[in-house]
Amino acid sequence: MMQPKKVWIYFPFLLFSTITVAETLSIEKNLSSTQKWGLVQSGTACIEHYRFKPTTNEVFISSNQEIVTGTYHFIEAGNHFELPAIVISFETDNQKADCANNATNQAGTSTTNFLKRVSDKKIFFCNDSLGKQCSVYLVPEK
Repeated sequence: MMQPKKVWIYFPFLLFSTITVAETLSIEKNLSSTQKWGLVQSGTACIEHYRFKPTTNEVFISSNQEIVTGTYHFIEAGNHFELPAIVISFETDNQKADCANNATNQAGTSTTNFLKRVSDKKIFFCNDSLGKQCSVYLVPEK
């Protein structure tokens, strides 16, 4: 009977990015200390403007003609390789066109975005907790 051939597979290194509680708090502090942020989206010159009010956790968003208000809170990363998240619950929406020319009423809905900080001046909003799908990002405004 023939013995199966053994094959050794060598992985020289595996690289994982770790997210700590300190990094989560740093992102929260960064977003809260700079109250005005612009959301940059590829394919459009239109910028959505976000104003975070850390004392009340309120957020005010303006995009093209749209004005939306709501509240926000942060969720810590579930483990060391996932990103922290921000949940925005929309309370009011004037139902005017946003940067994508949509006039959908967002009042009563919420969105969750995972936060991937590149620097104090660039924080990506990601669709996944691993930070692989990050098509828009926030930059501080004056």
